[in-house]
Amino acid sequence: MKLPNYPTISRRTMIKAGSIGALGSGLSDAGLLRALASSEKGDGKAKSVIYIFLSGGLSQIDTFDMKPEAPLEIRGEFDPIKTKTPGLHVCEHLPELAKRSDHWALCRSVTHRWNEHSQGHHIMLTGRSETPQGFDPNKPRPEDYPSIAAMANRYLKGSGPLPPSMVLPEKIIHRTGRT
Repeated sequence: MKLPNYPTISRRTMIKAGSIGALGSGLSDAGLLRALASSEKGDGKAKSVIYIFLSGGLSQIDTFDMKPEAPLEIRGEFDPIKTKTPGLHVCEHLPELAKRSDHWALCRSVTHRWNEHSQGHHIMLTGRSETPQGFDPNKPRPEDYPSIAAMANRYLKGSGPLPPSMVLPEKIIHRTGRT
């Protein structure tokens, strides 16, 4: 991967630097970001956050919420394995994540009222449950709420030559074909 402004930075370096900034913090507005930036430091030790949004990615029931006690016709085909975190199990195909579970968080409590992925994506990427008037996930507009990545870029400092956040791939748009 070659970045025009950062030609000496490898993908691995970007990941190690935790360049995603405040993504995943669930912040919904600039005021809250400013307040957090100026507040006292808490007990947390994290210097960065990597927010992984898998649009159309891994199935929750096959990876992080396997339900091994469910009937065969409901549960997934893979076996759960223990992690470093007591009571947390992940798919047998994720042993490296299992070894490092003390370094990441799993959120299983997210829900929304829509039976449609675009609205859910909007919530996950902006931190806002309501959508602006005329929202169309296929046609982003300046009036749309900014993503958490945009907020991080606006209000946080980067790590060395890296920006505070990046979105890979370039765009995350879910085309449902629904109107």
